[in-house]
Amino acid sequence: MSFDDDELQRTAELLNDVFGHDHPLTVDALRWYYAANPAGPAAVGRVEDDRRRLGNYALVPQRFVSPTGEVRVLGVGVDLAVSPEARGGGVFRRTVEDSYARAIEAGHDGILGVANANSAPRMVATLGWRSLDPLPVTLTLPVGSGARFEVFPVDGSDGSRIDAVLARGFRPEESPGFAPEWNPAMLRWRLTRPGFRYWLHVSEGLVVVSTRTRVAGVPFGVVLKTLARSGSIDHPSGGEVAASVARTHRTPLVIHWGRTPWVRYRGLPLPQSRMPSPLSLVLHRHHEGFDESAFELSAFEFLDFDAY
Repeated sequence: MSFDDDELQRTAELLNDVFGHDHPLTVDALRWYYAANPAGPAAVGRVEDDRRRLGNYALVPQRFVSPTGEVRVLGVGVDLAVSPEARGGGVFRRTVEDSYARAIEAGHDGILGVANANSAPRMVATLGWRSLDPLPVTLTLPVGSGARFEVFPVDGSDGSRIDAVLARGFRPEESPGFAPEWNPAMLRWRLTRPGFRYWLHVSEGLVVVSTRTRVAGVPFGVVLKTLARSGSIDHPSGGEVAASVARTHRTPLVIHWGRTPWVRYRGLPLPQSRMPSPLSLVLHRHHEGFDESAFELSAFEFLDFDAY
């Protein structure tokens, strides 16, 4: 499907109008997400009226793998938007159904949606999707100094060192259930997202991705992804990870959302309503060969979709 400048500009105008982003989406940012993904281009459902974009829903392909080697290609649903001028006229359903058709043509097994509190119940009740259990949001307590980690800002200054870290690769998830498949090419692509800054925290056994943010004016370090390095079972604790993140971003508070088998992030549970991004997970299958009732996530964190 087309991802030319004109097409992406109409998409950006709709998304910026609907969501009012503090930092407006650009054509370059959408091209990066929709077209440059090593797993393949996004399947984007669209509704238009005389070249005016009324609805948009992008399904960004991601491979999910189980410990037995079963693979499911799911479109991670992002950028679901309907123009305020078109609400109530069936544009929501037409947009989602157009995304179904494009995803099936691309060979996706289903959709993993990360929706807001308004969209998720509607997708379950109206479209027949399955709601997945919410994942915990934890205010993680730093323990120690975090000295077991070397920290690299992803800004081009340590490119050769980062390449050496990534070249070793990552261990596949071993817990029951499905986890996103990460490899060096996927992580390199994800860390080049326009307009965002990331840091790598590297120990003998882990590669952790972090960033910083503010919630209600309060600064936080954020754990975005926890990956185990190939050839090692030496995994620092969640408190040690939090200490490295807190030290790097000079924040006393560190947030982790999601699930990972490699580290247990202990601390205070936070209500999802306090987080800046929608965190409701919903699932849809495209064919009967995909048993959505048996699909459970063993790992899923912020970097697995577009929160940061």
